[in-house]
Amino acid sequence: MSTARGPRDKRTSASRAGGRPSATRRPGPRPGVRGMAGAGSSAASSVRRAPAHVRRMLILLALVVVMSLIVAPVLSGFLRQRAEITAARAQLETEQQEIDRLRGELARWEDDRYVEQQARERLRFVKEGETAFTVIDDTGTDYTEALPGMAPVSDAVLADSPWYGQVWESVKIANEGLPEQTEP
Repeated sequence: MSTARGPRDKRTSASRAGGRPSATRRPGPRPGVRGMAGAGSSAASSVRRAPAHVRRMLILLALVVVMSLIVAPVLSGFLRQRAEITAARAQLETEQQEIDRLRGELARWEDDRYVEQQARERLRFVKEGETAFTVIDDTGTDYTEALPGMAPVSDAVLADSPWYGQVWESVKIANEGLPEQTEP
C-alpha cells in the first residue's frame, strides 16, 4: 500500500465524501462568485441574478406596456374617426333622401293641374262660371270657422266699422290668449 495517491484515488475519495466526482467539476471560479476575496465573496454569492427566461419575460412585458402606451391613443383616435365617418355617411344618406323628396315635390308644383288642384283645395279658388259650395259638417257649422289657431270674429262688429277699425279689431283678436308682457 502506497501513500501516494493517483488520479483514480482522488475520485474515490471525493465520492466517499458525498461530493461529485472530480471529472464533472470545471476548473476555475464558480458561477456567481467573483474572485477569492474571502468576506467580499460571501456577499457577492448571496446576490443571485434572475434566470434568463425570467429576465426575457420581464423585458417582453416592459415592451408590451410601452407599445400599448404608444398604440392606445392612436387606436382610439382611429376608432373615433371611423365612428364620425359612419355618422357623416348616415347623415348624408338622410339628406340625400330629403333632397330627392323635395325634388319630387318641386316637379309636382311645375305641373299646372297640380297647382290648380292645390288652389282649389287650399284657397277655395274657382274658375269663372263655376259655383263654389261650402260643406257643412253634421253639427251644422261651417268647417272654416273651426280651424285651429283662429279666433272667431263677429261679422256685426266688423261690418259697422271703417277699414282701420276692422284692422284694429283684428289686431286685438290676434292678441287674445297671449300672456301680458311688462317692460322692465
